[in-house]
Amino acid sequence: MICNIGGEEGQALLAVFVVLIPASFYIMGLVGGRKGLYLFSLGVLTHLFSMIQRGMVVGSIPLTEKHDNISFMAFSMALTYLYFHKKKKMADLGVTALPLISLSLLVSLAYEPVNTMSPFLRTPWFYLHIFLYFVSYGFFGISACIGLFYLIKGEAEQEVNQYRAAIHGWIMLSLSLVIGSIWFFVSYGTYWLWTSKELWTTLTWIYYGLYLHARLMKGLRGRPAAALGCLGFAIALFTYFGVGTIIPSPPTQF
Repeated sequence: MICNIGGEEGQALLAVFVVLIPASFYIMGLVGGRKGLYLFSLGVLTHLFSMIQRGMVVGSIPLTEKHDNISFMAFSMALTYLYFHKKKKMADLGVTALPLISLSLLVSLAYEPVNTMSPFLRTPWFYLHIFLYFVSYGFFGISACIGLFYLIKGEAEQEVNQYRAAIHGWIMLSLSLVIGSIWFFVSYGTYWLWTSKELWTTLTWIYYGLYLHARLMKGLRGRPAAALGCLGFAIALFTYFGVGTIIPSPPTQF
């Protein structure tokens, strides 16, 4: 079977192979029409296969380190894009969304797959926490893409859809933080540590909460609202990639 390729070199080549194929199909979805949707769907299916293959190698749900986290984030964005493409009739959204999805998947190649995991992570609380966390990133990413599309096209309905995607992401992030605190207490005996990672995660949650509140209660609309929504995703990306790289942080769960 393909998952039985031996040796570190073989596993590295396999990791590249199973990432490049769905990333290529995603970007080919830009051709538009039925053919584009068909190619994008092939990307989703091959991407799903790649995550199943990783699960077989790791022996558990592949959500414990950066390579798999980023891959799952791209997968979440792909499914969110598909929803808005089909249900909200946003066929042109692929102009901004598909490059981001493909690029996100390619970024996972910058991190070496890790096939071992700490016993502290082998709990349903951790898996549910990480699952919801990166589902929220999927919503935030597509929300930013919709916002960028609105800034380019100026169609008012798109700014509303950006808000809808962001509020779903904020709800998922909120649930993730609650469940993550439970996991942290069960594993380490404390609900929270104010490291730079936890601080920036909280700032991301607060930022989106303020943006959504201003959008709903204060009448924030149009291009300023769209720009603030896009900025939120930039803050979320910095929280994940920047903290620990630019800003030192002790090792965390992801």
